[in-house]
Amino acid sequence: MNTTLVNHGRKALTVKVALAALLAACVALVFGANNAKAMNAGDPFNAEFQYAGLNVDVTLAQLDEMVLDGTGDSLLISGTYSNSNGDLTLPKNTGLTFPQILLPLTEGVDLNANIELASDGTGNYNPSTGVMSLELPVALTIGVSDVSALPIPGLGSGPLTCKFSPINISLSTENGWPHDGYAFADPATVENGALAGAWRSKPPVTAVEGAQATCDLIGGVLKDVGGLWLANSTTPLSSMPAATSSKPSVETCEEHGQVGTFPDCETPVTECDPGFEGTPPNCTKILSDGKVGSLTITKKATVKAGKSVKIKVTVKNTGEKTLKTKLTLSSSNKKVAASPKSVSLSIAGGKSITKTITVKASKKAKGKATITAKAGGKSAKSAVTVKAAKKKKKK
Repeated sequence: MNTTLVNHGRKALTVKVALAALLAACVALVFGANNAKAMNAGDPFNAEFQYAGLNVDVTLAQLDEMVLDGTGDSLLISGTYSNSNGDLTLPKNTGLTFPQILLPLTEGVDLNANIELASDGTGNYNPSTGVMSLELPVALTIGVSDVSALPIPGLGSGPLTCKFSPINISLSTENGWPHDGYAFADPATVENGALAGAWRSKPPVTAVEGAQATCDLIGGVLKDVGGLWLANSTTPLSSMPAATSSKPSVETCEEHGQVGTFPDCETPVTECDPGFEGTPPNCTKILSDGKVGSLTITKKATVKAGKSVKIKVTVKNTGEKTLKTKLTLSSSNKKVAASPKSVSLSIAGGKSITKTITVKASKKAKGKATITAKAGGKSAKSAVTVKAAKKKKKK
């Protein structure tokens, strides 16, 4: 009996321990998930990249180098969450801090480059998966103390500074060019991940120091497509990973539903099909003008002197638009009159309208009368015979 009680106690204790462990795991899972996803509008966002690679293609050479190698200052991304979905806003003045780049050209002459945001940037970060994307409108300012050190003939000599802006770069951990991007392995701290992306059109260039024509010449040898690779790594990187996707194509107006040579795109002038008018997709059939296709009148009628008779006139509109015209009537006999002499008509497209006309003969009328109806260039005639009134017998 005691053994049974002891066994029950052990089972109860085991069950309690298991339930407590399960509850603790659930609590940890819930709180861990909440911490990973905790983001609200206005919350700060910061990411550091110790490594950066540039891929720039010019007519005479191609640069694909790690310009930040982890030994100097890091590149910083700073902004705020716009909402709880992970959308980011990166202010123009503080959203991107890119250390100055120095590239040796010749002995004593370096090419210096400064990169900053040309306007506010945007992005998205998922702190659960470590997936990040950024849209960065960048301004690149390059300067050299002696332009003759550049491997481009015809530039002359002396200092030169040129600004390329905006360079619209789309970066993502999902991209594979110019080098492979990958999600952050430590998403809570935004560590051990890489962004890859490209710009796909040649930016405008402005001379900050030196001749604009020289900056235009440099801009002329710059190819349209270039790439940027950013990485955060808690262990040193000696090289950049290989690309896992092909180089993007040049941006075109057509992919935006426009025509022209990017970025000088225009909305295409589209026309409706023949026989239609308007602006696609709102095209309507062009209706033909209304016109009198036919005019008919009672061919013959007889009227007694001093009496009247009714005749009918029918006008048909063979056009598609509503026809507005006048129907006029006249008589060849002054003693026989048609009334009314004029009627205003409004006839829908493809329809006909019939009017009843009164022909009245005076007491002294005799012989015949021709009633002529006219409308829209058409005419028709009715022959009216006047019969003498019967004389009253004298009593």
